Amino acid sequence: MRTLLQMPAVRECAATACSFNDGGCHAPAVTVASAGDAASCATFVESSVRGGIADVTGTVGACARTDCVHNKKLACTAESVRVGPGATTSDCLTYQPA
Repeated sequence: MRTLLQMPAVRECAATACSFNDGGCHAPAVTVASAGDAASCATFVESSVRGGIADVTGTVGACARTDCVHNKKLACTAESVRVGPGATTSDCLTYQPA
């Protein structure tokens, strides 16, 4: 069984308007949602308040994109993920259709 510390890290996040992005993703765990063609980061929060935990690098906690090659039972199996502008302001850029 994997623990949260073993889940894929958010290696890079270019969604600079997100309150969890302060030189990197500091949300304890992000959720990748399935919104049409987008694999959007559902954890994205646009706010002037900085959130998250400063000494934590975000991980992927859940992924609703069941059609992704990295998705196994709603969990991400990629080594790490990149988040940034795509179909939405914050998409999982590691998403690959199966």
